[in-house]
Amino acid sequence: MEKRLSMKKTIATFFFLLSILCASSQVREVKSRATSYKESSKDSSSGSRSYDGDDAGDAFLVELFAQLFTEVIFGGIYSGVYAAQYGQLVNADIEDWRVSGEFKMSGGLNIGNVNFFDSQMIRGNWGLFSTQLRRMNVNDVSGGFTTIDWQILQLNLINLKNVRWLVGAGFSHETEVDQTHFEFATELHVSLSDKFMPSLTYRASGDGHPREEFSGILEYRPFRGKSTEVAFSGGYLYQQLYGIDFHFPSVGVVLYLK
Repeated sequence: MEKRLSMKKTIATFFFLLSILCASSQVREVKSRATSYKESSKDSSSGSRSYDGDDAGDAFLVELFAQLFTEVIFGGIYSGVYAAQYGQLVNADIEDWRVSGEFKMSGGLNIGNVNFFDSQMIRGNWGLFSTQLRRMNVNDVSGGFTTIDWQILQLNLINLKNVRWLVGAGFSHETEVDQTHFEFATELHVSLSDKFMPSLTYRASGDGHPREEFSGILEYRPFRGKSTEVAFSGGYLYQQLYGIDFHFPSVGVVLYLK
């Protein structure tokens, strides 16, 4: 009787571990699809063709357009950006987050699929402009899939005390397959009070968006000093990596330097 019970326990343990391994091989599949995407991108680029032309009329139009863009459009954009930057920095002593730094660490565990993520982010803000560097790692028993995301330039289009909306662009590098994509991101932060601030973030990278991310986070700021703030966060993170979905509850801590 004891031998039968022992055999049943062994068999049950085997199938339990097998089910975990089957449910947790998502990252391995992501790596495989990322590699296939990289190879297909090489094939399509090698098959591209170039064209030569000597049409004087086309050259004149190109030169005319370049001059128009430089003198009129670029001049108008420069004036607008200069005015916006001046307007934000002139009040930086009052709204001190406009010239500041941020450091964030977050993570989450999906028990059902036996996978987790961890992320570290640093951002510098200077009026209208920000730049952000982030490491994101999704992991399960089959390994990890890590990206280094650099939002080279972010524009704080709305940068008020209670509302902040920014858009940015940069690059996302997948370390395991040595592949880099163009990345777009947008964030919306709304302060409900001095201590509570919800935010929504969307990211997309690559041709056809092989990688997308959405998060909804609520920050709680119990410690607010004159030059520093410490916040705790909780919420939800969704990632779609090459057609494979990842869902995580998320927790984190944020340090603001003003």
